[in-house]
Amino acid sequence: MFKSISEGYEMLWKSIIRPDREGYSNDDLGPAEFAIDDRIYTRTDFSIISIKGCRILCSHFEPAEDERVAEILPCVIYLHGNCSCRLEGLTAVPILLPANTTVVAFDWSGCGNSEGTYISLGYFERYDLEKLVEYLREKRRVGCIGLWGRSMGAVTAIYHASQNMQIASMVLDSPYSNLRELALELSRKYTSTPSFILKWFYNRVKQTVKEKAEFDMDSLNPIERAETCYQPALFVTGKDDDFVPSHHTQAVYDAYKGDKDILYIEGDHNSARPQYFLEKVAQFFYTTLLCAQLPLPNFKNLPEFIERRTFGPGGCPKEVLGDDDAMLEWGIQESLKEMNKAKPNC
Repeated sequence: MFKSISEGYEMLWKSIIRPDREGYSNDDLGPAEFAIDDRIYTRTDFSIISIKGCRILCSHFEPAEDERVAEILPCVIYLHGNCSCRLEGLTAVPILLPANTTVVAFDWSGCGNSEGTYISLGYFERYDLEKLVEYLREKRRVGCIGLWGRSMGAVTAIYHASQNMQIASMVLDSPYSNLRELALELSRKYTSTPSFILKWFYNRVKQTVKEKAEFDMDSLNPIERAETCYQPALFVTGKDDDFVPSHHTQAVYDAYKGDKDILYIEGDHNSARPQYFLEKVAQFFYTTLLCAQLPLPNFKNLPEFIERRTFGPGGCPKEVLGDDDAMLEWGIQESLKEMNKAKPNC
């Protein structure tokens, strides 16, 4: 038993503040200039300093200067999960850039190639996101801002949006509802700790997290912050997620005050998200970031460094692609249909 408790303790605190770190080279981000069909886009790398003094590495994907349809363009900030990096944000590039929505992806402190040792599942990340938003407003010519967060990133988005009504909309993939509740569930998963000493086990993990990462686990309660969020939001959760089980995301969804929708999809916490979900995200941001006021170029060919993401069967009809008014009308109709459907069972 004691060996099991010791191993479980080590696994749990590391899963919270020091999960496996994903490294990569700058070549993995692709070239600084690339083409999607006959349009040229650029990637500009920059950095900001976190609230704890660590250098955070960021990338801004946007149309080349001659391709910009307006001086100020909407922007989606991609907030990766706890054991990922800004490469995850490449998913957003081919589905958002053709609609003239720029994309910012970055490594949280303690992740990818950014500085820092520990993450905090949203506690310090919310302050770093605030600094990033301020930087983008001042330096990067962005207008409406949307947030697309996964796991830790989704929780951080909720915390930030509850304090910043200038955030236009959010895609929230697998947020947990309460860190204490999640940690207790993971305690049962990682160890055979009897229920009568489970509280002691949790308190030991909590103390370690406090000593190493300098935050109180009990203070993270996203479901409470969701009650003060009013931006449109699209939730998603994997049916087989055993790290942040679906009931967490459902609870946050239920508490959320703004217009909302939720999707239950096949896969677990780290599974690649299916094509129909990416289509839904594209439609969602197209509407909520007011992209109908900008031209919508069609596109076919994607550069090799980005996995091909295009509209597939069941997606936007070909006859409305490129027609702003028709695209917007179709997107609204489809969104209303989805909102009126009964929610799938987990």
